[in-house]
Amino acid sequence: MLLGWEVPAAWFQSANPGFIILFAVGVAGFWAKRKLKGKEATSLFKMAVGVIIMGIGFAYMVFASLQYESQGSSAMYWLVLAYLFHTLGELCLSPVSLSFFTKLAPARYMALMMGVYWAATGLGNKVAGIVGESSVKAGELKVFGGLFVFAVLFGILVLLLLKPLKRLTHGAEDKEVDLSA
Repeated sequence: MLLGWEVPAAWFQSANPGFIILFAVGVAGFWAKRKLKGKEATSLFKMAVGVIIMGIGFAYMVFASLQYESQGSSAMYWLVLAYLFHTLGELCLSPVSLSFFTKLAPARYMALMMGVYWAATGLGNKVAGIVGESSVKAGELKVFGGLFVFAVLFGILVLLLLKPLKRLTHGAEDKEVDLSA
């Protein structure tokens, strides 16, 4: 309910594309400015930060679950905040990972590797469905809390291993063309 009016549940599906439209240019500008200032802005760094931001989105769902357990309902702003952070994380992760994948793939296997990338995405969606089904038995609080902890810890692990991971890329990002020159 918002000011005495019931918000249709389907409207929440527009949060993600709406946030993409609102924040895509800002997120891209943030990374561009960061790179111009000489700060860390590699694809691996962006992806790790994106995973952490997505993990924070699950923390809002933990709060929604806690509120539901104590009051029998939860406020819609928890869902909107979760969508916001998931979208911001997605904007740091998705376009960057696609670009990074094409830079790392050998030219003759690029199409195959893009297929592997999308197959992995599909497998991830399948796993998400299985986790969603298990939430009935485990409870939303445990599922959302577990996703929060896993995503944040995984992102931090990638940040801690950033230098060795960059060495494994064999300078793939060093070959970028500087368009400002």
